[in-house]
Amino acid sequence: MRSILKTLCMILVFIFSAAAQDKGKDFLENVQKKYKSTNDISADFKQSISEKVVQTGKIFYSNGNKLRLELKNSTIISDGAMIWNYNRSQKKVIINNVSNSDPSFFSIDQLLYDYPSKSNITSENENNNILLIPHKESELNFKKARIWVNNDFLIMRISIENLSGSIINLLFSNYKLNQNLPASKFTFSPPEGTNIIDLRK
Repeated sequence: MRSILKTLCMILVFIFSAAAQDKGKDFLENVQKKYKSTNDISADFKQSISEKVVQTGKIFYSNGNKLRLELKNSTIISDGAMIWNYNRSQKKVIINNVSNSDPSFFSIDQLLYDYPSKSNITSENENNNILLIPHKESELNFKKARIWVNNDFLIMRISIENLSGSIINLLFSNYKLNQNLPASKFTFSPPEGTNIIDLRK
């Protein structure tokens, strides 16, 4: 009898695990379709580390891995190939090539299309969420990432547990879609007198 019960438990665990994987992949596919079919997106965001708010601002995203983050004292802009990190108070801009290995650069494209291919994808007990756990051989620089989406398949929250155990949370609100943002939104021309540090090779 114990052997039969043990076997049944193993079967149930396998069934629920497979269902969670299918659910997570379904959510992910719907989110990917949403972002691919949307020309541009803007939203307010708040970042916290271990529940302590460290910065708030506005995020702009366009297909092609184009990103603009407007923070209190700085603006980070990427056209998908280059990234400008401009500090207004210091009148300094650092220019570099976009690198997938740079942990300081937040990329929606990387989150939705690169990380999943290097992770196990499941969905936990709550609705509308995706859990990514990196494969051991992937060398991704986090333990797990959770993504919560709303009924329109827009990302509302991202929670990333890094290798040291601290948790980074990103919250998004006040979405606006397809505003026909100009290409100039995702490039940067340093103001006169700016100290330019170019790290491109």
